[in-house]
Amino acid sequence: MPSRRQTLAGIGLAAAGLVGGYATTAAQSASATLGWPMARYDAAGTGYNPDASGPKDDPRVAWAGDLERTGGLEPDPPVVVDGTVYAGTENLFALDAATGDVLFSYGNYGVSHSSPACAATSIYRTKTLAISSPGGTVGLNAGGGMALFGVHVGKQRWRGPGTEPEPSVFGPSKAPPPVTVDETVYAVAPTTSDIVALEADNGRKRWRRRFPGGDISGTAFRPAVSGDTVYATGWPSDVAAFDAETGSKQWAESLDDADVNRPPTATENGVVVPTRRGVTLYEDSGDARWTRNLDGNATEGAVAVAEGRVFVSDGDESLYALDLETGADVWSVAFSHEATPVVADGVVYMTSGAELIAFDAATGERRFTRESGWYFSPPAVGDGVLYVVDGDQVLALEDEP
Repeated sequence: MPSRRQTLAGIGLAAAGLVGGYATTAAQSASATLGWPMARYDAAGTGYNPDASGPKDDPRVAWAGDLERTGGLEPDPPVVVDGTVYAGTENLFALDAATGDVLFSYGNYGVSHSSPACAATSIYRTKTLAISSPGGTVGLNAGGGMALFGVHVGKQRWRGPGTEPEPSVFGPSKAPPPVTVDETVYAVAPTTSDIVALEADNGRKRWRRRFPGGDISGTAFRPAVSGDTVYATGWPSDVAAFDAETGSKQWAESLDDADVNRPPTATENGVVVPTRRGVTLYEDSGDARWTRNLDGNATEGAVAVAEGRVFVSDGDESLYALDLETGADVWSVAFSHEATPVVADGVVYMTSGAELIAFDAATGERRFTRESGWYFSPPAVGDGVLYVVDGDQVLALEDEP
């Protein structure tokens, strides 16, 4: 389906990079009206858009967009904003969500960076994309800047607090992706365990708090935000809740047996925290409502929460659907990988290494499996389309018409 494009042009502060809101962008098309504005869909990290849908049977490739290179074996998930797909691990590319055409690309921000998170702004005509890199959080113009005399200016709007890490023989560390709520960016400061809240307009710090657990580099994971609370987990076993407006600590807990945490997911019942061996639901008071020991061995991946169910991989043998209220089993199926599920229209999508697998959310029945010659990222879901990074390309997958 052809897309429509519109050009937003202007002269002034944008040319100097102070206002970068005038750019050529892809307008929304019929196949891309639904967004997936950050990794795991929302600030809560649910991995679930109740309005989205993806392929249910063996899908076809609607288009494949070239990323040139991904820079690693674990590609970051794409995001979809206003008819544009943003993806890439070294350079960040913007592709038309209807055709896969590359619209523009950004520069290299510390060799490795996270998936972006889209934020509203009060002073620009285009939105801001926040990315986390080893050198700090960076705010980018979602429209790509403005072309002046053949040179794009105004792509980068600001750089938040951070310092470049010391060189390592293991290469750059992966930065947890930020999350956005309205005009605020919540992120993990690099080389520390600090949680920071930044203004999406200019990167100005609203607050910064040290995560409980000390000075271990890379302690905190991607935060989850719901209502007036920011939830954070860290290695090895700390869980904390902060006031979203002020950063004041509301509560902090540590797992009894030093089980290793994974990233949190906020829900109306509290915060779901997966660990190496199982999963716990903490209420708003910090008390544990329930804990399930799944005898797992997962150190990567998060959970998805949709329609009263928690979808979690134990990293060893099974994918579980648990009741959000009680933690009781709804179903479980064989799945021996660490992964972060996403859910849309009754389907659970999982990627692990070279496999993309779809399960029925109600029963756990396998709907389809797709294999890659490289590595899949966790997907994003739109209006009947599943977007996933496959090695050095982005695929748009949909059911046969």
